[in-house]
Amino acid sequence: MKKIITLAALFFLFFAGNWPAPAAQSPGVELFSPQGTVKGVRQVSVRFTDQMIPFGDPRGQTDPFEIACPAKGSGRWADGHSWIYDFDADLPAGLFCEFKIKPGLKTLAGAELAGQSVFSFSTGGPAILISKPYEGVLVDEEQIFILTLDAEPDIASVPEHVFFSVEGIANPVGVKILEGKDRDRILRALRPPRPGRAAGDAGAEKKEILLLVQSKQRFPNNSKISLIWGKGVKSKSGAATLSDQILPFKARSAFVADFSCERENRTAGCIPFMPMTVNFSAPVSKEAAGKISLRLSD
Repeated sequence: MKKIITLAALFFLFFAGNWPAPAAQSPGVELFSPQGTVKGVRQVSVRFTDQMIPFGDPRGQTDPFEIACPAKGSGRWADGHSWIYDFDADLPAGLFCEFKIKPGLKTLAGAELAGQSVFSFSTGGPAILISKPYEGVLVDEEQIFILTLDAEPDIASVPEHVFFSVEGIANPVGVKILEGKDRDRILRALRPPRPGRAAGDAGAEKKEILLLVQSKQRFPNNSKISLIWGKGVKSKSGAATLSDQILPFKARSAFVADFSCERENRTAGCIPFMPMTVNFSAPVSKEAAGKISLRLSD
């Protein structure tokens, strides 16, 4: 039994000594985040496979990347392996940032880095932050939609990728963009200038990115509607949306005016000294209501 164990041990030692050692991993970037298309980026995190700077000496190495990005920020070493780049603010949509390892960058031990050397990400195409009217509500048959976006859009790409899906209409319904005097008139009506501030004065308020769109076709009454902010809408920088954004609405019922009054019974006429009422299914202007008249039979 002892001989069998001894022979087995010798067999194992012989082949273990001749087994090829695993190949050493080349130093490089182990993790880079974010990558691809990401919204709301505030920080870039990088981890290297090998130690890059001395422990306790975050100033021992300069920034390891050449950075091409419209947004400002600053880099720092969190530890010997980890480098972080903080942007001054959350990145808006429509930006493209590239981080390229500086030529000749080496580990603390003096080894040159191998593997991927260029990393990039995009904050994507413009998206709808807020719509007025708000999604889910009843809308007019010729509703104008005021869209607050997170980036300036390439206007030419909007009609190509934005449309309405309308119940009862087989084909997508295109949009038209309101610009110039029509746009200004609508925005002034919704947001009259504050006392002491001239119209169009941005002041200290943050400028919103607004886009006004309207269907090219009148909505049928009581129909379900979806505003499709489609895949492919581009920002001015060229970054495009990667998926559809869908906002549901419903067209209001047909406009109806209904007359009522107090009666002694259902078949009797109105009681002359009691009020008579006209109810509308939607708001009307004071001027229109003032044109209502009562006509007698003669």
